[in-house]
Amino acid sequence: MFLHSCLCGVSLPEKKPSRKRSYVRVRKPAASRELDGNFASLVKPLIPAAPSVPPTTQQIAPLVHLEYQDELNLKNRGLHLFWQRHALPGQPDAIIASPRPRGYRTTSKRKVVLRGSTLSLFFGDRTGDQKRPFLPSPLEPASHERIFRFLQKKLSEPAFRLAAAHLNHLIIRGSYSERVVIFNVDAMNGPLVRKFKILAEHLQKERVSVAAAFVFFDPTRSDYYLENRRPDAFNFKRLFGPEFLTAEFAGCRYRYHPTSFSQVNESMVEVMLRQARELLAPGANEFLLDLYCGYGLFSQFLASAYRQVLGIDFEGPSIKSAVANARLNPGRVRYLARLITADSLQEVLAGAPPPDAVLLDPPRHGPQEGVIPTLVRYRPAKVLHIFCGVDQIPDSLKEWRANGYQVQRIVPLDMFPGSANLEILILLTPKQ
Repeated sequence: MFLHSCLCGVSLPEKKPSRKRSYVRVRKPAASRELDGNFASLVKPLIPAAPSVPPTTQQIAPLVHLEYQDELNLKNRGLHLFWQRHALPGQPDAIIASPRPRGYRTTSKRKVVLRGSTLSLFFGDRTGDQKRPFLPSPLEPASHERIFRFLQKKLSEPAFRLAAAHLNHLIIRGSYSERVVIFNVDAMNGPLVRKFKILAEHLQKERVSVAAAFVFFDPTRSDYYLENRRPDAFNFKRLFGPEFLTAEFAGCRYRYHPTSFSQVNESMVEVMLRQARELLAPGANEFLLDLYCGYGLFSQFLASAYRQVLGIDFEGPSIKSAVANARLNPGRVRYLARLITADSLQEVLAGAPPPDAVLLDPPRHGPQEGVIPTLVRYRPAKVLHIFCGVDQIPDSLKEWRANGYQVQRIVPLDMFPGSANLEILILLTPKQ
């Protein structure tokens, strides 16, 4: 649930080539993408004016002022326009609503700026649009607001000036019942760590329901939640609480590192899992290949329905958690730590039975070049490609179609209510 900054994901990736690291592709300037008809540019003209909504809120959650059914209607219209504009095959199902359309986010992030003696918390880099030190978001639970307000006030005190001066971001993540705080800092030394330990003691005494706190060292002051490298003993320090987060979905138990990618809308996770199972229609004698498996969310849930499941993802905390999670749940599933490339897939699948089904939930900018043609050589009977953003769909579908696959079904999920984004599940099968 770290990451992708699709409001989608402002999920915090662990900085494996997961939700944050994009693969090498030439991207058009933003203005050109607007002219091409990206999803947000098609939705924006449909949104009724909201004069009472602060500009910052409009930027991060342009649909939040609408009644939820009106929001869904608008997004369905926008998706239909997007499909027409790009002449995409098939017709998307109606968007599946989120059980929790507001206050749903399990990951929140604020950029930290120290102005004089006051520490301010901002959404992204648009600091000029926010006049107060902190603004709550209607997409975040009330518990997140309480934690941010407490930390903003405490870090503005003279005693914590050193800590405030070295903060890049404040991050909250976890679940609706368990939250952790991550202090992203640009320095890591003894005096600074001691200050954060004292701050953590104050945090534990407050009734703000924080299970654990960590310090993450990011000397680049990057725009990401975390750096583009996995944490180690030096750059990730636990201040208090358990080392791992825990979750349970549809009867499966999971443990994952605080820097691992996880969905930002907990209320939609089981909805997404059930849709994946319905679309893949697992067979008891089939072999499922789960690419970009993370900590094993899909593979653990689906394992008992398949003869064998193989999950692959980049080396790091997530894949290590996946291996541990395989011991918590029934099913024949194993995991490999690999950078997912055409060469690595050929190496892994050489001499093995070809997969009957493939599930791939790649980073925001899609699989690395050559991955889709390599998968196609094994002719899986079913491919479920999950997109955490709408704008990546045209290029990927063009590649699948060029390699002999056709769209069978398109299932949009409102994973990110209030924002102009969707999670899309697309089932593909070989052309006959």
